[in-house]
Amino acid sequence: MEAPVDWKVTRSAKGLTAAPAGDETTLLAVYVLPLRTAFEPQLWPKVVPELDGDAEALARGLGGSVEHRRSLEVAGLKARQYELSFRRDGADVRERITFALEGRREFELLCRWRADEGEPPECGLLATSFTPV
Repeated sequence: MEAPVDWKVTRSAKGLTAAPAGDETTLLAVYVLPLRTAFEPQLWPKVVPELDGDAEALARGLGGSVEHRRSLEVAGLKARQYELSFRRDGADVRERITFALEGRREFELLCRWRADEGEPPECGLLATSFTPV
């Protein structure tokens, strides 16, 4: 994940996050989570509805909604991307989550920003610069 040099990067067992200092909303993150069963590309038609349901549940939990959804490739992997909208601390927030699947791993790429500030350019770079390791 690439982030501006003045952003604070935090590593954890599940991945890493980057956020500008003093900004409680804007966030870039990459998480790696285990899958119960190995993903095979032929399973994609069955996986999409499950991912759609997960995104809907996440949006409901945030008190928001899924605004956009699409399938794409990220670093050569099958992926599903969602854009959520919700309110946090009185502000409209957008969150883009991309789930990319490989074998027994799920990569979650997340970018969050205040709607009135517009999408940070770093969000566009997240999926294009991502390389699974």
